[in-house]
Amino acid sequence: MAASGSPPVRVWRFLKRTDWPLLPVTGMILLAGLIMQWSIGGADALPKGHMVRMAAVGVTCAIGASIPARLWRSQAWLVYAGCIGFLLSVFVIGDSTNNARRWIDLGGGFKLQPSEFAKLGIILALARWFASRPRPRRMTELTTPALLTVVPFGLILIQPDLGTALSTVPLFLALAWLAGTPGRVMRWFFILPVLLAPFAFLAIQDYQRERIETWWRQDHLSEEEIADAGYHLWHAKLAIGSGGWTGHGWGQGPENRLDRLPERHNDFIFPVIAEEFGFLGSLAFLFLYSLLPVTAFVRASRYRDPFTRLVVAGIGVHFATHLCLNVGVSSGAWPTTGLPLPMVSWGGSSMAVSGLLLGVALSAGAAPAPLFERRAYGDDD
Repeated sequence: MAASGSPPVRVWRFLKRTDWPLLPVTGMILLAGLIMQWSIGGADALPKGHMVRMAAVGVTCAIGASIPARLWRSQAWLVYAGCIGFLLSVFVIGDSTNNARRWIDLGGGFKLQPSEFAKLGIILALARWFASRPRPRRMTELTTPALLTVVPFGLILIQPDLGTALSTVPLFLALAWLAGTPGRVMRWFFILPVLLAPFAFLAIQDYQRERIETWWRQDHLSEEEIADAGYHLWHAKLAIGSGGWTGHGWGQGPENRLDRLPERHNDFIFPVIAEEFGFLGSLAFLFLYSLLPVTAFVRASRYRDPFTRLVVAGIGVHFATHLCLNVGVSSGAWPTTGLPLPMVSWGGSSMAVSGLLLGVALSAGAAPAPLFERRAYGDDD
């Protein structure tokens, strides 16, 4: 029989204290991703590369969970600074592909995408800031946390990577709201972007502007536009529509088999799910994936410690944002922009960061005592 302090017993005690429901949900999502990558690669070819990425999720999750929550809290600023430095390094040693400098080539076919790791820094920094201060009452009190988000947002945007940059914004909005910012202040973060949208449209890259124009007229595209700027969106919607109620069956989707859907292993994997498993299968998948952020939100609401609550909730927001943006782009609800579906899409950096974030959530949830004596969400005394 294992001793009381043996590794299996310590792991069991750790899981009992932490957000263990995240683990079975994650396992099912990883399995769904493996099934779809197998279909995309061909039923006779086991996706060994994706299985390696799945293993990376487990490794990074274990690393994140093994670091005590107090250390994540105390080193939040250092992690954030490291993420900013990592983003800056792209412009010095980054690999340029298709006029975008987003990756660092490690050799041997391995590349890292610093923008994915930046999300961990943003979540920890915002959680640290809000958790150590009273509830924000005025717009000016959100200046620092807004800057903590704007700096990585800007560095990611000029790579350029609009999709990943946009995915950082909900982190700030959600954590500011959870920290108790009143609605009269929060509304300005929705009004100002609308007012500035025309100027932003003129400032973005030409290809990004073309994508927005194509999305706006997606139901009235010419044959030339379908073959050019509208190609991704057209074939994604064609795949989704052809699935019907129950789909063509695993590995039998026409758009998938005939290689007509670009980036179907990565940013456009949801249309393959809809094509092969239909409307009902798509709903089942969306329900499964939604369980991940919902579980994080439910677990976060049970913590009295503000840092733990904000970290776990922020990680839930991360996965919810990627789900909404990825599926929205694939179905034509949003303009086309590159953003993977974590743990389902092919991206290695996305997979590694997903595991790391889940590990941080487990570590934060297992903290034996509140990390702060002062509570956020409280009024100034």
